[in-house]
Amino acid sequence: MNKKKILGTNGRMINNCKNDSRQHYVPGAKLTYATMLKQMLKQELGYQGKPKILDLLATEIENITKECYVDKNDIGLGQIKVVVPSIHDKPSWSQNIEDTALVTVTLTLHSSEDTEALKANKPSRLVTQDKLMRIAKEAIEQEGVLSSAVAASLLNIKQTTVSKYVKEYFEREGRIVPLRGFVHDMGKTTTHKRWIIELYLNGYTTKQIQSRTDHKIVSIDRYIKRYKAVENIIEEIKTVDSIKISRLLDISVHSAREYTAIYLEYRDTAKIKRLDFFKDIEAITQKTINSVDKYEK
Repeated sequence: MNKKKILGTNGRMINNCKNDSRQHYVPGAKLTYATMLKQMLKQELGYQGKPKILDLLATEIENITKECYVDKNDIGLGQIKVVVPSIHDKPSWSQNIEDTALVTVTLTLHSSEDTEALKANKPSRLVTQDKLMRIAKEAIEQEGVLSSAVAASLLNIKQTTVSKYVKEYFEREGRIVPLRGFVHDMGKTTTHKRWIIELYLNGYTTKQIQSRTDHKIVSIDRYIKRYKAVENIIEEIKTVDSIKISRLLDISVHSAREYTAIYLEYRDTAKIKRLDFFKDIEAITQKTINSVDKYEK
């Protein structure tokens, strides 16, 4: 017998089989410690009560277990241990990873929030961006710092994709993903410092800068102190030689060039206009860095 197709007002067949893609994530969401507890209560202890009572019992046992048997060396479901550089060991001139202090951190590669986001049909790229922010912050909370290369490996994406996701997350949420390049003021990701310095030069307090950048106060203070140091050298020694400045302050040449570029722009314009968008920060940073070449020549 042929089944009769039910058509909607638009002439399309109505899906009355509830073939919803969200259902694909339901089994995975139940792969938890609580599910194992409920199985034990039913199968080994013979529990035959109401499901809501069973859920309550499993939740209470899980909470008591977490409270009484906490071990920093334990890892939860969906977590992984990773060795990363210490947040307190900022690399100096010519320092390599073999000379860097390392720490072990526990990162959450999969959580119930990820499953719920996928069930709600949130785009996978946005879920991955949220996950990137989560593991970066988890590393910092454990006195470590995650590099973009390690993050790319953990998330099974390219390093260039990590950089792209950092920009997109900033544009979407207005917060900076605290990867090592940003935290330790390294490489080409240090255009973030322009944002912090310009907020400072526009009269924002350290606390206000922290709320806007989601960065530690001690790191914000470090950016400001370093900018002031570059400013003092330029004015006292009368030079914008990036190599000389980098060696005097023990910072990278790129950082010296960028701080110098900010100084030159501030000197010429008297007041730097406020910049809140990542793309504007990058464009103006590159423009003013290029201007340094003219002064050096």
